[in-house]
Amino acid sequence: MQPVRSGTVFSLAADPPRAFADMREAHTAFDAALLIAPEGQFACSLEKLTTVGATLCLSADLAPGDTITLELSNGQGIPGRMEWVTDGEAGILFDQPIDVIGTIARNLAALPADRRHMPRVELRQTVAIRHDGRVWHGGTRNISQGGLGIDSTLDLKRDDHVQLTLDGLRPLNGVVRWARERQAGIAFDEDLGWQTLMPWLRGVQQAALAGTPPRTVEAEAEGMIPDRHAIRLDAPARVREGVRWWNARVRGLTAQLVELETRAHLLPGAQLWVALPEIGGGPASVIETIPGRILCQFRMPLRPSDLGAITGRRPIS
Repeated sequence: MQPVRSGTVFSLAADPPRAFADMREAHTAFDAALLIAPEGQFACSLEKLTTVGATLCLSADLAPGDTITLELSNGQGIPGRMEWVTDGEAGILFDQPIDVIGTIARNLAALPADRRHMPRVELRQTVAIRHDGRVWHGGTRNISQGGLGIDSTLDLKRDDHVQLTLDGLRPLNGVVRWARERQAGIAFDEDLGWQTLMPWLRGVQQAALAGTPPRTVEAEAEGMIPDRHAIRLDAPARVREGVRWWNARVRGLTAQLVELETRAHLLPGAQLWVALPEIGGGPASVIETIPGRILCQFRMPLRPSDLGAITGRRPIS
């Protein structure tokens, strides 16, 4: 019999508590918790936890503004106040933002090794979706060890096979379990180990706290390629450094150079594999960086037919 896993959603966003739309996977249950108030202690279920608050399944005679402490199953106590109360559900705001990844780590540490399994984590990231030999960019909704929820304009269908690339992880193969209204749920072919997922999510959280580097006006207006004949594009791409992949967008292109917009933190001299639309790609070296962008030089210049395939133009004679 398949073990019951946590159906609680953990979010890296600073979103206030809202009514929970229950989209739990099969064989899951919400984490048990305890709400401590001056009136007494009340058992509750933790539906969703963010950095600033939580949504609870709760039946208690409490009112907005009441001071409380939310005690999680790992023993962590979080002081706050009631934000709203409805029939069977409640939202609370914490007095101080919390470290959500640290809370997940405490939850895992409290479990036996054979039962340690990451819960579903809500996050918004760019994801590259490879399907039928082509690559599109979409957005993530949530991730667990077993799969990924995405937003995408692709016409995906149940049982379609896809490959997913998230910044800083190896490409992940999976199959579409459901698709509707530009959303889809992808099950990984192999579970992503929590030993891999936890540090990756920690990096995502730290990057969000640091903020996204601003783009320069000069780069937007003129680009990084010192060639007025450079082709200006907005096309999905991917780059690989070692075993890690990063999503990117092609902003400028010549036979020798490619300008990419990416969140990857790369230094001049870094050796990459640049995967470009339509042609597969090739090895390149980073020769210049500015916040949010890199300029790379191909080891072998692109052929006129390659440029034509990428841009959708006829080959240059």
